[in-house]
Amino acid sequence: MPEKKHKGTAKHLGSRLRQWRKTIPMKSYELAKLIKISQGSLSDIENEKSLPSADTIAKLYQFSNLNIVWLLTGKGPMTRDETGSAQEEGMVSSMLEQYGEDQKLREVIEKVVRIYKKGGLEKRAHLIGFVNGADPGE
Repeated sequence: MPEKKHKGTAKHLGSRLRQWRKTIPMKSYELAKLIKISQGSLSDIENEKSLPSADTIAKLYQFSNLNIVWLLTGKGPMTRDETGSAQEEGMVSSMLEQYGEDQKLREVIEKVVRIYKKGGLEKRAHLIGFVNGADPGE
């Protein structure tokens, strides 16, 4: 069966994904495990034999700093801004003020923010997984 050739914005998606992965640096099996797809599927995407599913793209967004617009179009920066927006910084400051009396909670909030911003992809993924699993809901 002939190899599919993608057109339009998806034309070089696989090579862009590989280019980004090598800047992390992360082995293909590590990224595949992180976003919960097989290493073969990731290889097919990076070798432009297939396109990622919407779920795979969502997981790349959730567990990494990859700029999905860049991945899909090649336009803009390769990664999202890691410094956080003013709105995010304001939310953290507000939380710290609100729970300022509780020193242990304040320390936990500061650690969570630090891990999320500086801990790398794997630590961020673990943090998100733990928080989602531990959340009792509202």
